[in-house]
Amino acid sequence: MRYAILILVFAVFAFGTACADDTRTSIGDTPRTYSHYLNSQQAALCGASAATGGVSACFYNPAAASRHDGISGQATIRLNRKSRDYFPDGDEHYESSDGVFLFSHAVAVKSSDNLTLGFSYACPSYRQLELTGTRPTVDDMVTVYKQYEGTFTGSLRFFEAVIASRIGSSDQGALGVSAGVVSLEESVRDVYVGDELEKARVKGMGFTAAAGFLFDATESLTFGLGYRWGSDVKVRSDDWYGEDRRDETSKTQATAVAGVTYCLNDLLSLHASYVRNGWDKASSTLSAYSEDGGARDEHEEPLATGAFGIESAILDDKLTLRAGYSIAMSNDIEVGIVPENSIGFGGVWSFEEYAIEAALVREQFSEGGETAQVTNYGFYTSVGYIF
Repeated sequence: MRYAILILVFAVFAFGTACADDTRTSIGDTPRTYSHYLNSQQAALCGASAATGGVSACFYNPAAASRHDGISGQATIRLNRKSRDYFPDGDEHYESSDGVFLFSHAVAVKSSDNLTLGFSYACPSYRQLELTGTRPTVDDMVTVYKQYEGTFTGSLRFFEAVIASRIGSSDQGALGVSAGVVSLEESVRDVYVGDELEKARVKGMGFTAAAGFLFDATESLTFGLGYRWGSDVKVRSDDWYGEDRRDETSKTQATAVAGVTYCLNDLLSLHASYVRNGWDKASSTLSAYSEDGGARDEHEEPLATGAFGIESAILDDKLTLRAGYSIAMSNDIEVGIVPENSIGFGGVWSFEEYAIEAALVREQFSEGGETAQVTNYGFYTSVGYIF
C-alpha cells in the first residue's frame, strides 16, 4: 500500500488540510476540491462577499467585475502555515513541512459603456508538503517501524476570459460569464529510507466556465448569485509507479454562491453569503494505492458554508477595516478532513488610484469527526488599482 496525503484547505468555502490515512488518501484528492481563499478581501471577510464583491469576487460571480468604470484589477500572494494534531506520536510518528508561498489570484478588467472585458487567474487548490517520520511495514511477517520520507505536490489553476454587462434602465443589474482552461498537476514521491523510491505524477487540462448575476435592489442593498460548473479534466501520467503511461479523468467540484451586501451608511457595510460546494460530485479515477483495482473514496455529501462580514471606513475613507466569520452549516461528511469554521481580520489602505490590502485568517478543520484536528493560518497581501 502506497502512502499519500490529502490536503483540503477551504475558504468561505475553500479550506486547507492533510490526512495520514492510507485507506482514503490518494493522488487526485487535493485539486478536485478548492482548498483556500483567493485574496485578501475573501480572507478577511471569510468569503462573506464572494457573491457581491468587486473584481476580487469574479471567480465565483463574474458579474461582480462590472461594478467599476474604466480599468481595475488586483493581484494577491498568500503565505501559509499549518498545524496537524491528528498525527500519531508513538512508534509511528510524522513531522511535516509545508510550502508557504503562493501567487493565488490575479484579475484585470476594462469597462466601457455597459460592457466589461478582462482576464482572470485563480489557484483555489494547492499543496507542497514534505513529510518525514516512521511508519509501520511488514518484514518477514513481523511489523517493523522504518524511516519514511514523502513529498507531495498539487495545484489547480484557472485561466479565464471574463465578460460582464450592466443591465436595466439605470444599470441596476449585471450579468457575467467567464470561461477558459483549467490546469491540474500532482506528484507523489515517497520511500522508506533504504528502499526503492515510489513516485507518480499526473497532469492535464480541461474546460471551465462560470456565470453570475448582480442586482442593486436599492442604493444600499445588493444581491448576488454565482455558479461555477465542475470541470472534467483529462489527465495523463507518464510516470505512474513504474508504469509507462496512464490516461484517466478527474472532475472538480461545482460551486454555487448566494450573497447580500447592505450599506448601513457611507462608513459601514455588512456582508453575508451562502456557499454550496459539490464535493459529492468531485471524483478521480487515479489512485495512489491499489485496493479495489485502484478505485478511491469519494465525498458522500456536499459542503454548505455560511459567512458573515463587516467593513468600516475610517480616516476619510483612506483606511477600511474588515472582519469576518464562516461556519459549516451542514457537515455530514465522515471521510476526509472538512472545514469547521474560520475567522479573519484585515484592511485596505487606499491612495489615489491604488490600494494595498492585507488579511490574516485562522481556519479550523475536523478529521473523522474530531474537532480542530488541523489549524491553518493564512496571511494574504493584495495590490489593487482602479483607473
